[in-house]
Amino acid sequence: MSAWYSISGTVRVRRCPDVCAIAAKIQEHCDRDFTVSLVPRDAEVDEFSIEGAGEFVAGGVLVLDELLESLGPYTLEAAVLTGEYENEPCELVVAPTAEASVTALSHYRLNQIKPMLQELTAQDRQSLVILMREPDS
Repeated sequence: MSAWYSISGTVRVRRCPDVCAIAAKIQEHCDRDFTVSLVPRDAEVDEFSIEGAGEFVAGGVLVLDELLESLGPYTLEAAVLTGEYENEPCELVVAPTAEASVTALSHYRLNQIKPMLQELTAQDRQSLVILMREPDS
């Protein structure tokens, strides 16, 4: 069994041998279907980026996600990578902490819905305010 997966995004990371090793493992795992790079930005910071799509054997997507998440302890700020898994949109957060991950995904979601909020009528905006004030929302 195999799975189609695409992912793209960038992550600012501290420069260190561990990051270079992780980037090399990601490149090796993705083979030729992905562009993986680690570009120096200043004396202590690199920018890791990935972009591509390909078919992975069973478990291969999980391995790639785990490798990408392993950059988390080296990130300067959380980043949301976007893509598709079996034709469904997906996101992967690479962050130094669980709290930073939750915050980054929340900001990402807010930015997704902001344009749609402009299309709401005044009555629907009021309904949304009420919904957001409910304890379970």
